Amino acid sequence: MQQEEINQKITAIKHELESEPKNADLLNELGIGYFLTGEYEQAAATLRKAAKQDPENEKIHFNLGNCYAEMNQPEQAAHHFMEAFDRKPDYVPALNNLADIYEQTGEAERAGELFEYITKINPDDALGYFNLGNFYLRQNDTVQAGQQFKAAIERDPEFHEAYYNIGFMLKQIEQYEEAISYFEQCLEIKPDFEAARRDLELCEQETESER
Repeated sequence: MQQEEINQKITAIKHELESEPKNADLLNELGIGYFLTGEYEQAAATLRKAAKQDPENEKIHFNLGNCYAEMNQPEQAAHHFMEAFDRKPDYVPALNNLADIYEQTGEAERAGELFEYITKINPDDALGYFNLGNFYLRQNDTVQAGQQFKAAIERDPEFHEAYYNIGFMLKQIEQYEEAISYFEQCLEIKPDFEAARRDLELCEQETESER
């Protein structure tokens, strides 16, 4: 959505709120509008009003968590992601963002537990395994990372980023021929993935120089 469209929507919602000032859905939408324009404090203030009107709405708490995350207030962000989770235990976006907050604040173990929990409650969703793989990769556990990326591919053979990440790890340990295979599979799915094309060319150059 373009900036002009967002501003038009904000204006329209404000107009509606004149007749329904306590409408939680409208306040939530207005808060999202402010968030999209980068007005995070205004967004949070509006979303707090929405939460006051509908405290059981997990989406409002989720949006509030995102605001506080952008304002670099991790404790407040975690609080609202937890509020969303308490109201909907399988609310994956809130769980994922809460895990991100834990990792950013040095609580890697709690983050890992949440990323893994997401794969348990959504065992057929490739994205959960991909995110768990990225977590392990950031923790320098490449064995676990590779297993999770492969699990993502098993569930979604078109998940080009998972192929790329495996290729990238293989490239880092100089397993160039194996890496080439994964980069090629990535590019079959997404031919315009420039990072994969660059790394493929580098690996091909390395294998040529070894011959």
